[in-house]
Amino acid sequence: MSEKSVPTVESDVTSDNIDPETKNPRVRFFSLIILGFSTFLAGCTLSILAPFYSKEAEDHGISVTASGTVFASVFVLQIIFTPVFGKYIKVIGSTKLFIFGVMTSGLTNILFGFLPAIQSGPVFLGASLAIRSVTALGESAMNTSVYPLARKRCAKGSQSSMMSMLETMIGFGTTIGPFIGGLLFEYGGFCLPFATCGILLLFCGCLAYLVLDPMEEEKAAAEEEEKGPAVAGSFRILLSTPVMLLACLVTVVTGMSTQWYQPSLEPYVRTQFGMSPFQASLLFIIDGGTYALVTPIIGKLLDKGLDCRVVLVFGSGIICFGYLLLAPAPPFLFAPSLVQIGVGAGVHGVGMAMNFIGTLTLMTQESGRKSSDCEQIQGMVTSIWITCESLGGFIGAAAGGAAYDKLGWSSSCVMVAGCQTVVMVLVVSGWLAGIVSLYTNSKVYRKEEYKKLIGSSPEHLHGSYGSTLAV
Repeated sequence: MSEKSVPTVESDVTSDNIDPETKNPRVRFFSLIILGFSTFLAGCTLSILAPFYSKEAEDHGISVTASGTVFASVFVLQIIFTPVFGKYIKVIGSTKLFIFGVMTSGLTNILFGFLPAIQSGPVFLGASLAIRSVTALGESAMNTSVYPLARKRCAKGSQSSMMSMLETMIGFGTTIGPFIGGLLFEYGGFCLPFATCGILLLFCGCLAYLVLDPMEEEKAAAEEEEKGPAVAGSFRILLSTPVMLLACLVTVVTGMSTQWYQPSLEPYVRTQFGMSPFQASLLFIIDGGTYALVTPIIGKLLDKGLDCRVVLVFGSGIICFGYLLLAPAPPFLFAPSLVQIGVGAGVHGVGMAMNFIGTLTLMTQESGRKSSDCEQIQGMVTSIWITCESLGGFIGAAAGGAAYDKLGWSSSCVMVAGCQTVVMVLVVSGWLAGIVSLYTNSKVYRKEEYKKLIGSSPEHLHGSYGSTLAV
């Protein structure tokens, strides 16, 4: 009897740290490499066209505003399908959903590279929008499934660090994507960047098919059912708290700032400083580079107990500061220069890192208080976060190009700084309201407990009163 109980205790301890299906260290490590490299390529997919697509669109007679809709279109279907995938991730399966997303993104990237063969401007624009929209379908499937898959393959005490590492890979992909795109465009034309990214995605999909076994999820789900029925999750329940709604708002505005100058930076530096597409691609590296460097640090601090709301307040303030520097606008009253743009983009990247990993961690913590921490809830929380980021990215890419055409570079940057200021005030106000509410509730609770204590001992009080009279 005692001999059988020892392995059971050991397996229970192991299960508390790492899910049963990922106990093999080699499989777990190789799985994380596949997930990380796939997210890196997903980041590249978003930004690889930034240095040269606007120029190609102009050659087809398309304005910066219209080309901005192509940058924004990748977020449209993400907004639609990410919540759907998050809701039914348990039915579809994280592994199947991930493989589907990677393969779809790979195929559509390769197809996008052949667009210059279209001579008509309107047809070129329509085909760009259609292919990028299907790419968004694959991106939403991939991004919804990758976080639950990665969380299963790390120790429970380092989940924020794991999510920050995935964000680092996406950030690094977004960072290096314009540089890789500009370099490959210089040597191989429009097709080479997309063909390279697409082939690598297909390769990752094949590796994921070989390494990530869908049967493991079914076994894990069966073990969860044996432990007891899981609490059913719904978006209404998850979004029923002010903290969750505030985190969603911060994510939307931060996503907007991330994509705001994607369609306009290259035309601006080309006309202002005479830079080539490849030279402009170097500027796109800066904000993503600082984002990739800072994100793991923020994740580690959050694992150590740093309050997410502190991170969001400082993150929003730093993004506001970065955009005022990019403009330049007061208090930065000096002539525009490449140094000023580089420093502003770097500051912006720091704020992005703080807000994105801060909101994702805050949503995860808040959902844990509302529902059980099962795969479906993890997928739904991830889908909410990705949907908010995609909505912000869509607004930023579309409105950023339009604002540049109508208002110019400086005024368009000031608009983002104003939005971040509003968000910062809302976060501080919500934080103070939460502190006041907590203090008030604790005070009311103490009063109620005191009344219960007095009301529960009338004989004791009567005896004490009587004895006092007798004396």
